[in-house]
Amino acid sequence: MLKRMEAAGRRALTRHILSRFQQGRILSKIPDGVKLNRILLMRWDAIGDMMVSLPLFRKVRELFPEAETGLVVSRRNLPLLKYEEGFTAILYDSRPSIYLRSLILTRRFRPDVIVDTRMHYDSTTSFIYGVVSGAKLRLSASNRDNRLPFSVRVPMPEGRHHYAHLTKILLEGLGREIDDSELDRKLRLSADETGFADAFWRETGSSLRNKAIGVNISAGNPSRLWGTDNTAELCSFIMNSGNIPLVFSTPDDRSEAALISDAVPGAILIPECRTILHAAALVKGLKAMITPDTALVHIAASYDLPVLGLFPQREGHMPLWYPWGVRHELIRTHTGRVEDISVQDVINGYLKLLEGMFSDF
Repeated sequence: MLKRMEAAGRRALTRHILSRFQQGRILSKIPDGVKLNRILLMRWDAIGDMMVSLPLFRKVRELFPEAETGLVVSRRNLPLLKYEEGFTAILYDSRPSIYLRSLILTRRFRPDVIVDTRMHYDSTTSFIYGVVSGAKLRLSASNRDNRLPFSVRVPMPEGRHHYAHLTKILLEGLGREIDDSELDRKLRLSADETGFADAFWRETGSSLRNKAIGVNISAGNPSRLWGTDNTAELCSFIMNSGNIPLVFSTPDDRSEAALISDAVPGAILIPECRTILHAAALVKGLKAMITPDTALVHIAASYDLPVLGLFPQREGHMPLWYPWGVRHELIRTHTGRVEDISVQDVINGYLKLLEGMFSDF
């Protein structure tokens, strides 16, 4: 109910704003010589979206050291910024009280420019934040939608590109070229998270660190789940191939993950993780990660781990969210449901991933 109310409120607010809005000349980038004292970046969605964008946001902070950089974030991806320095975080939430408070904080931030990081359609939420904030410049991608009066429309390339590449092009609309050849991609952790992982590796045997294979059973969308029986069969093969599978899951799926570790002698269930950062600390110590399309794809990639990803082929936004910048293999289904991927196909992808890893030496 609250979500429907929030959506209706946004639509009404947008109509009210547009009825009084006069659009001037649309720019393709912010002109040279324009001084940006405060930059506000919109990234109020999933963990994976933030993981892909964060290295480029850090680059913006580096390229504009004189500017204060703000991020409008969701409750889901806010934990990723816990140990980040140099960002002002503003929490977005659909609950009216938090939503209104975030608009007030955005107004107080007084950005010179706000950046809508959605690529293929205009975000009503980003537009409202831009107008309420008083930003003179509202930057978005030139996309198939273009329904809202953003004052800067960055031209985007034709064809399919990874989201990281598109984000780079979008952020260059701020007026400075971005070198993405050596981005700082690693997720920041503290002694709390690394100590949690160290204790786990000590208990399971230090020889497993950097040698175990992570197998994640959870995904945010039911169409991306592969299934308990399939995962158990894969874990058995991993054991027989001489590697140890570590079974990952969200807290909601922990009972199913425990069934897999119980059914496959030698498979290890990861300990309960208090936060996504604790899970990331465990991922950091793996040899490789096998996972449906979910945040762990991008967390593993941030630590330069090889990734075997299971993806529903029907999703039109692919390859936007494939593993980025790391050795990877992809298994895709044409039915739109990851559960229809055969165990043998995943085993073949796993063997191919390992073969590629060995060829690096």
